[in-house]
Amino acid sequence: MEYLYILAVWAHIFTVAFWVGAMFFGDPESTRFFSKLFEKKLGGVGWYAHGMLWSTGFFMLYYRGISLTDLFSAELLSSSWGKTLWLKIFLVLLLVGFQIVVGHKASKVIYGYILVSFTIIGISALLVRPILF
Repeated sequence: MEYLYILAVWAHIFTVAFWVGAMFFGDPESTRFFSKLFEKKLGGVGWYAHGMLWSTGFFMLYYRGISLTDLFSAELLSSSWGKTLWLKIFLVLLLVGFQIVVGHKASKVIYGYILVSFTIIGISALLVRPILF
């Protein structure tokens, strides 16, 4: 089970790196293999990244002993770690909303999307290495 957890962590990190890289370097006009595959055939990587990140995220919580019902428990919500986790979940849901409303269309809102993505990465680091609480 420990190896599955480590694999999930690496899949989570790789997916975030690939997704953020695609936000900065994705070019729909490119003729390179990955650009043609993800931009034209699959319509971007956002939804695929969300699927991978949600599934690995829930597995990592399960491994740490946190079930879906525990997410809503008063004990978790009263702890600073739980509040930080819920801030991350809220921001991820905000990104899902962006993905639904704007999706892969050109928009100046993408800068906020990128800012929220980097904020989530920072919060994730705090959850794994809780030096502030």
